[in-house]
Amino acid sequence: MPLTLAYEDLGSGPPVVILHGLFGSRRNWLTLAKQLSGSARVIVADLRNHGDSPHEPTMFWGEMAEDVRHMLDRIGLERAVIAGHSMGGKVAMTFANRFPVRTVALLVLDIAPVTYPNRFGELIAALRRLPISELKSRQQADAALAETIQDRPLRQFLLHNLVRAGHGFRWRMNLAVLEQEMNEISGFPEVTAPSAYTGPACFLAGDRSSYMEPSHLETIRALYPQTEIHTIAGAGHWVHADQPAAVLAYLKKFLGADSATR
Repeated sequence: MPLTLAYEDLGSGPPVVILHGLFGSRRNWLTLAKQLSGSARVIVADLRNHGDSPHEPTMFWGEMAEDVRHMLDRIGLERAVIAGHSMGGKVAMTFANRFPVRTVALLVLDIAPVTYPNRFGELIAALRRLPISELKSRQQADAALAETIQDRPLRQFLLHNLVRAGHGFRWRMNLAVLEQEMNEISGFPEVTAPSAYTGPACFLAGDRSSYMEPSHLETIRALYPQTEIHTIAGAGHWVHADQPAAVLAYLKKFLGADSATR
């Protein structure tokens, strides 16, 4: 059974669904979504085991694509541009492959339809070691995590998931399942070229990111024959956070909302 995802529905116009990455939530996209909502209908969703969406013991790509389909059915939306970053990009690709007639266009940020090494085992272990029921403040949590996660922006990103619960805190994201399912999340379901989705597609890569390698570009072009691939200068893996104006321009292009970029 598909899950009932938490989402926000902003603006009016050509519809776009935006899906966040691992450890993220719809909140990561709200600023950009509000900017886009003047010319489009923007649906930003929390994927399963993230944000305010239900927790479930599995993270299979097909299930997550079905969650998105169920959300579109609930709001009466037949077709949309499907966009996603990182893990959300893999969900977007899976949705397009499974439901091509419901996909107006596909926009993927800094991820490829390939299997990656598990990069997050130590990070999840550090988060799970944090004694969240005993914490008195977010600053205390930040100081404790700093011992193993030196990257302060990354810590701040992760700590957006920490919310008050009684006298302590709790994680919005389901860390136990994310740890258990990390091999699944790192992978991608096999797709036979030509892909089930042959509509317009765009892949955006950060020039400072290690997620998009030359060999990945060949795979993308084989599976998505109408794709464009662009590198965004001055961006790492979180392309939309590093260069929001560039990402906004590509979203508008695919929505047909900005004639200057058509």
